Amino acid sequence: MRALSPPASQEAEDSRLLVPVLGVCVLVSTAAYLMVFTMLGQIGAALHASGALVNWIVIAMIITATVSAALFPALGSAVGQRRLMMAAMACLAVGSLVSAAAPDAATLLIGRIIAALGFSASSLSIAIVREHVPAERLPRAFGVLAAYAGVAAGVGFTVGGLVEEAVRSDWHAVFLAMAAVSVIAGVLAAATLPQGPPVSRRPDVPGAVLLAGGLVAALLPITEGAAWGWTSWRVLCLFAGALLLLAAWLATELRRADPLVRLDALTLPGVVRGTLLFLVTAATVGIINLTVPAFLEAPAAAGYGTTASVLDAGLDLLPFALAITAGGVLAGRLARWIPARVIAVATLGCEALALLLLAGFHHAGDQVVILVAVFGLGHGGTIAVEDLLLTAAVPPPAAGGVTGVAGALDGISGAVASAVTTALLAAGLVRAGGTLLPTAADYSRAWLVAGAIAAVGALAIARGRRFSRTRSEDIKNH
Repeated sequence: MRALSPPASQEAEDSRLLVPVLGVCVLVSTAAYLMVFTMLGQIGAALHASGALVNWIVIAMIITATVSAALFPALGSAVGQRRLMMAAMACLAVGSLVSAAAPDAATLLIGRIIAALGFSASSLSIAIVREHVPAERLPRAFGVLAAYAGVAAGVGFTVGGLVEEAVRSDWHAVFLAMAAVSVIAGVLAAATLPQGPPVSRRPDVPGAVLLAGGLVAALLPITEGAAWGWTSWRVLCLFAGALLLLAAWLATELRRADPLVRLDALTLPGVVRGTLLFLVTAATVGIINLTVPAFLEAPAAAGYGTTASVLDAGLDLLPFALAITAGGVLAGRLARWIPARVIAVATLGCEALALLLLAGFHHAGDQVVILVAVFGLGHGGTIAVEDLLLTAAVPPPAAGGVTGVAGALDGISGAVASAVTTALLAAGLVRAGGTLLPTAADYSRAWLVAGAIAAVGALAIARGRRFSRTRSEDIKNH
């Protein structure tokens, strides 16, 4: 007897709800990640935390978020995607509660590590969309996810300033609110996301452990290399350990019949281009996030800046967030008629143009706000088509693996960009009001580097060779 299927109308309704609910999960997790950076100053002061401990809170978040972004999508076909999304939202809720109740910085560190597991919702959502949304609707679906990411950027940038200046509230309340919102998102995910097929294989535990260990060993020296010394024994040993662990992971995946990541899928042209876009966009937006708020908040005595408060800087970045939303929606719609590769070249060109102009024209706050918004328009479009390029050429069951690899490279690229930008900003310092700050030329160099990264990425996508379609068909039929 054939099993009964749900009515077509019910399937259509579930499909319509799928992307908005995933967008809510992306919004919650991304905003939770960004808002901590805006509140670190007041949190550190309230808990009497040293600069080193506050720095470790950031490092622990970055490393945990990168590892979870790599593993959660890849494990989806073995553990269940709905179950993993619920687990991600649960970790975000529990971590937020621990952070809200933290009596000291050490407890806050534990809370942020737990919460960072929930930041995998973005990469996990990409895999879920690829598996459950019809191919003809993928461009629009990924455009909607990019739009939610733009809204999340606006929330993340402004919440710290609102808490500190507008509502005169305590940062504990923000974490409590985030815990409540995470629970709501988890309930929506449980009620809406499809159950998926029965789990038919065991999780690739050795592969997951080796990949996680290799990522941790690689990210630690990248984030701490400047403090430890790039030629110190700790940095060199960790890099060597990362190479060994990742080499062991590759060997394990090649021998396993049903690996965590289908390595052959990584050679498909769309996957290569999508992964390249992940690398580029993580670096460029990472530089923007690290430089623009600090530039706007700098006092006029530094020779630049607008003496903006945390709230003012967050509000100044709202056009940037709105532009990401608009760019994502527009690119998602255009991708139905224009090849995603062509759109990627245009959107990266928009990023490059905005960054190069920003390096030369930043003498007034309005110039910075407008040019960063132009960058946001290109960035929103790029993140929409990078998801499409990354997953469209692979069979749905393999989408989680390639998304996980792209998520890992995204985290590594962002960490490298942060380390390089920090070094550039420390190259020349000026004293302003008793505080040493980067010079305007330091910021210009950082934006020039980001513009060059975007331009090289656009050129690589435009000139990349097309692989034969038979390679894609071989993998789909495997």
